[in-house]
Amino acid sequence: MKVHKRIWAGCLAVVLVVAVFAGLAGAQRVSYAYDEKSAIIKVNSSVYVRTEAGTGNDVVKAGEQDVQLPNGKEVTIIDEASASDGSLWYKIRFTYTDDAQYEGFVRSDFVAITDVDDTFEAYLNEQGFPESYKPALRTLHATYPNWSFKAFHTNLDWSASLDAETVLGRNLVLNSTSPSSWKSIQNGAYNWDNSTWISFDSGGWVMASRDIVQYYMDPRNFLTDQAVFMFLYQSYNQEVQNKEGLAYIVANTFLNNNDVEGTSYSDMLIAAAEASQVSPYVLASAILQEIGASGASGSISGESGLFNFYNIGAFRTSTQSAVQRGLWYAGGSGTGATSYGRPWNTRQKAIVGGAQWYGEQYVRVGQNTIYLKKFNVQGSNPYSHQYMTNVGAAYEEAVKLSKAYAGDSRQATLEFSIPVFQNMPETPCQRPGGNGSPNYLLSDLYVEGYDLSPAFDRYTTEYNVIVGENVGSVSIGAEAYDGKATISGIGSVNLNVGVNSCEVKVTAQNGTEKVYVLNIAREGDTGGAPEENPGEDPSVPANPDPSSDYHFDDNAMVVTDIQPSTPVQTFIGNVHVEGGSAKLLNHDGSEATAGEAGTGDWLVLYDGSGNEMKRYQLLVYGDVNGDGKISSTDLLAVQKHILRMQELSGVYLTACDANHDGRFTATDLLVIQKHILKLDELVQH
Repeated sequence: MKVHKRIWAGCLAVVLVVAVFAGLAGAQRVSYAYDEKSAIIKVNSSVYVRTEAGTGNDVVKAGEQDVQLPNGKEVTIIDEASASDGSLWYKIRFTYTDDAQYEGFVRSDFVAITDVDDTFEAYLNEQGFPESYKPALRTLHATYPNWSFKAFHTNLDWSASLDAETVLGRNLVLNSTSPSSWKSIQNGAYNWDNSTWISFDSGGWVMASRDIVQYYMDPRNFLTDQAVFMFLYQSYNQEVQNKEGLAYIVANTFLNNNDVEGTSYSDMLIAAAEASQVSPYVLASAILQEIGASGASGSISGESGLFNFYNIGAFRTSTQSAVQRGLWYAGGSGTGATSYGRPWNTRQKAIVGGAQWYGEQYVRVGQNTIYLKKFNVQGSNPYSHQYMTNVGAAYEEAVKLSKAYAGDSRQATLEFSIPVFQNMPETPCQRPGGNGSPNYLLSDLYVEGYDLSPAFDRYTTEYNVIVGENVGSVSIGAEAYDGKATISGIGSVNLNVGVNSCEVKVTAQNGTEKVYVLNIAREGDTGGAPEENPGEDPSVPANPDPSSDYHFDDNAMVVTDIQPSTPVQTFIGNVHVEGGSAKLLNHDGSEATAGEAGTGDWLVLYDGSGNEMKRYQLLVYGDVNGDGKISSTDLLAVQKHILRMQELSGVYLTACDANHDGRFTATDLLVIQKHILKLDELVQH
């Protein structure tokens, strides 16, 4: 016995030594050959990737960024390990946003293995599902082989649909619980003066941002075993939809009441399904989405003697709250209307009549899924007739509906219609997560001692300032509407001769940025003298001058003293050729018959036989772009020339010499600018 004990003690010592070394090794593991598997991430939004198995370990980094993988991301499982709590984690390999490959650990319930089913692959191709839909659909098919997925090709452009769904007031989020990245700052949605959002419905509902709308609109984000129920057809099937399934939805809600008006809510819902041919599961989910699990909504309190379980017609007006208007509809819309069993003065009548209304107004006109009820992307009048404005309502309602399909009922034959748009992004649209004030507007911007042109306006982002040749520096100042915003680019700025582009950047609390540009022109010689003889055409023989109030320069072969915005016919009428005629040509050579006579146009003189005698090029000082007018477009062209972004030459460069001093300087900018602002007239002679 002692020998046995010593042998056992020796074995135990070896085990302890191995254990000690294993403990010292920390994360080192003995790995055997592992059969790699293709898989996808299966989450509602995104999941962190850890350096080791378990949530207590560090997150894998891509540079300074924490690595998060979105729903539907394709990965390869290369190993597996157990965390300290016993949960199984997969080690995965994947390509991240920087196109580099990474490895790390994700808990196994966030990963779905995607085995290839040739028959199902052929079906997906036949349906025309894009590649980005397929990984999640493969996972659902592997888990629920009796489910059928049909591609609903909307034939609508994705960007155009997104534009339509972001029309002011069409999609809302709850102000009190939503991060700022979910709230729109488009015109009419946000008050820049006090950094608050404008309410669009009772209870503090504000306009949803484009980013959150595209997240909830993108069907690929909701191909999970709960959210996919937003694509389930809503017709009533009494073979599979019953009170047992309803029990899962109504559990722990006010609908789990078997003693109301002599019956139960579940019996009312079955009766409503029979009357409307809409799934009782859909009806129950809709009620809980609209009224809430507690049933405390004023829509069904009974205090008014009326009930509206589906909040039909319940939206805020100038004279009624959403609840008041919903009860107004329940009572007959003020006219005593009796359609759909109104007035809904009992719970039974409200649940059954509301279901009939929903079946007729939505399910039987093509909006036969929760998704289409929320985002109407079918029919001849898309984006209208949408049941709810809550941008996330389809997802929230789908999760409630999915509870009805528990246990064996999930193995039933279910049919889903999944929208596909044209020109969709290659990957699913991500849910925004930034928070904090988005206010990045300035309430004031100035250069001390000088005027801005145009005058400051918070939405205008580019300004011009002209200073004298002896001004070597200026002081730029700015103030933001929101005290949480930061401003850079202000203070003293040294100036070179010519145009100095100074950027003032405003960074909102949430990290978004807006840049204001000050083009500060310091006077001085910046571009040389105008070219000599810019319009001369030596191939045309000289002839006597025409008679006119305009000035004809036979050395430079240009016509000056032309007032801006002179109509072509007026100009031609003022040119008299003795025994001959005159014609005006556009700078491209075509005959000018309408519009204004502008820089670069050609005046051609003919003798009595129609032979060309002479031609001059028109020069309107300040009209740098040749349209015959002096406007901000000309000012911009001059600035671009100074900044060497766009070169001017010939008569167009000469037109920049607005003060006729034979030089091209920032003073010319000032002359043109004052003419545009009607502070002083630009002289043409």
